[in-house]
Amino acid sequence: MGLEIKGVTVPALLIKLDSGKTFEENLKELEEKLSSAFFKGSVSILDFSDTDLSQEQVEKIEEILKKYNNKVLGYKSQTKKPQRKIPEITEKKSLKIISKTIRSGERIEYDGDVLVIGDVNPDAYIIASGNIIVMGALRGVVHAGANGDETATVMALKLMPQQLRIASFYTRSPDNPEVPEYPEKAYIEENQIVIERIK
Repeated sequence: MGLEIKGVTVPALLIKLDSGKTFEENLKELEEKLSSAFFKGSVSILDFSDTDLSQEQVEKIEEILKKYNNKVLGYKSQTKKPQRKIPEITEKKSLKIISKTIRSGERIEYDGDVLVIGDVNPDAYIIASGNIIVMGALRGVVHAGANGDETATVMALKLMPQQLRIASFYTRSPDNPEVPEYPEKAYIEENQIVIERIK
C-alpha cells in the first residue's frame, strides 16, 4: 500500500506509516515525499494507530518534518503515547472526518474524535466526546470531551471560537479577536483552559 501522505487540505497533511514496511523504509519514503516543494511549510497529523513506535523513532520522524519546515499539529495512536508536550489525539472509537466547512446553524455531534477539513463558521456547533481538530478557522462553538473527558483537546489552524468547552470548563473569545498567525491548541491544565501556540 505504501506510506500515506494525504493532503487533507493545504497546508495540512495526515501522515500514516506503512505497517508492512520497516521503520527505515518508511523514514526514507517520508523524506523523499516531503522533499517536494508542494509539502514544504505544511502542518501534519501523525497517525501511529497501526504501528508501535519507540520515543526515539517518533523523534526521528519529527526531525525529518522539521527539516522540511513541517509542523506537527497532533498525534493519533491506538496505545502508545509519544511523550511529547503536544497532546495526543487518542482514538476512543473512531475519527470522524468532515470534509467541508461547517456553516452557521449546523450542529455536529459525535462519540469520538472529530476532524474538520474546512472552517467552522460562527453559530455552528461541534460536540464530541473526544478531541476536535479544525484544519481551518474555528469561529463557532465547540465542546470537546463532552462526556467529561478532561484530557480532550481542541486544535485549529486559526482558533477564534465564540465559545470553547472542554469537559465542564469553558472560555469565550473577545468580541473582536485577532486572527492567529499560528496553529493553536486548547487543553485543561490546573483546572482551567490553556490556549497555546503549536510550535
